[in-house]
Amino acid sequence: MKNQRRNTLKILSGLCAAAAIPKPVLAQGKSKHYPNGVTTVIVPYGAGGSTDVVARLLVNDVAARLGSNFVVEDKPGAAGNIGTHEVAISRPDGSTLLYSTATPFVINPFVYRKLPFDPDHDFAAISRTAKLPLVLVAYAGLGVKTAAELVAYIRKNPGKCSFSSYGIGTSSHIAGTLFVRDIGAPNVLHVPYKDLTAMSDLSAGRNTFHIDAWSAVAPFVKSGKLVALAVSSTEKLPWAPNLPTIASVIKKPYEVVTWHAVFAPRKTPKDIINFLNKEFQNTLDKKSTKKYYVDQGFLMYPPATPQEVDAFVKSDKKRWQGYVEAAGIKPM
Repeated sequence: MKNQRRNTLKILSGLCAAAAIPKPVLAQGKSKHYPNGVTTVIVPYGAGGSTDVVARLLVNDVAARLGSNFVVEDKPGAAGNIGTHEVAISRPDGSTLLYSTATPFVINPFVYRKLPFDPDHDFAAISRTAKLPLVLVAYAGLGVKTAAELVAYIRKNPGKCSFSSYGIGTSSHIAGTLFVRDIGAPNVLHVPYKDLTAMSDLSAGRNTFHIDAWSAVAPFVKSGKLVALAVSSTEKLPWAPNLPTIASVIKKPYEVVTWHAVFAPRKTPKDIINFLNKEFQNTLDKKSTKKYYVDQGFLMYPPATPQEVDAFVKSDKKRWQGYVEAAGIKPM
């Protein structure tokens, strides 16, 4: 984990080299009305995870280009609800933004009976920044080399198997639950975690498999502690062309893909929203960002206006409602 953190910091340092540009040059890119003072970007998850790392990469690049003070703060808790709520009640002046996964917007409404915010009306979408297919990984000590072998092992030993996640209702939980259901082993034990100890426990053989973003599992796959077996998207991925799709292995429809996006509190001025949309897109268009995404297993969406991003989030909510219901998750 220390090596992963060190490598990430090196990448971020390289991407933020633009900070060395003289202030007068950077000042030319500023909006007349924004940003003024400190802009806090809240990540509703813990430090070191893929959401936190990508948020810092993108935000630091925007800040360096504008010569402005953007600060990323991690506010984890309640599957992203705590940090998301803080942004929802913040002043709508661009001083507080949210960098989040899909979870608070399209999953939590169906997992929690009551949310401290309204995902449909309390936020203004700014930019859709990353598409995250997931990877099925297993404990290397099992000796399985393919996803088909893992399926056969689980079917033969359902009572001895378990899968980990980052908590009930998270994408890793839904992906794992749908997987064991679709292979005919619905009683496999689910073990929820609150942090990245899920990876260390899987690497020690305390669980059988996990389905997560490549950035989270890659260090353990490369060290030989875990074996990557399949991807959760409906298409093979450019950074893992030899990995089959889960759907092709189990011979059933299967797709669990999540995303990252930037939001502001509702009623934030449209000129600020549009300004930030263009700035984040400028960062996403950089070769260094694209290379980082390939290295970390992320995909990019086509450029989209804030209105298009907002429409996407609302439509994606229906897809995840189906996933939550299919996984048998009852509202808490």
